[in-house]
Amino acid sequence: MNTITFAGIKGKVLKSSPHGNYLVVELCDRITICGTFSNQFNWSEAPDSSSGFTSFIAYIGFTTEEQLSLNDQIQFYGGHIQELRDSKRNQHFPLEFKVKELSVDSLLNLFNELQ
Repeated sequence: MNTITFAGIKGKVLKSSPHGNYLVVELCDRITICGTFSNQFNWSEAPDSSSGFTSFIAYIGFTTEEQLSLNDQIQFYGGHIQELRDSKRNQHFPLEFKVKELSVDSLLNLFNELQ
């Protein structure tokens, strides 16, 4: 099992792109990120020195009952919910938010609150 540290959190690498530009990393059952080393997709810049990612998108899993409160929590931390969808990246929950524009510190706060 490959691992990588992001924001001080040891995560499990689930997938790597063929060219190695991005990794899909599970930080916990609820939070999975897709981090890029070159930001060729022009995501909001949010560099993390521990992983080397220049930017990332978060996928935050939830149940129907948690949707409204988690939505508010993500927005409180400055995240922009791009999509609410059936889980594709998060294997532990039926639904996920695809979230852009979170800072590394905001993601760390969410991680700590959602444990």
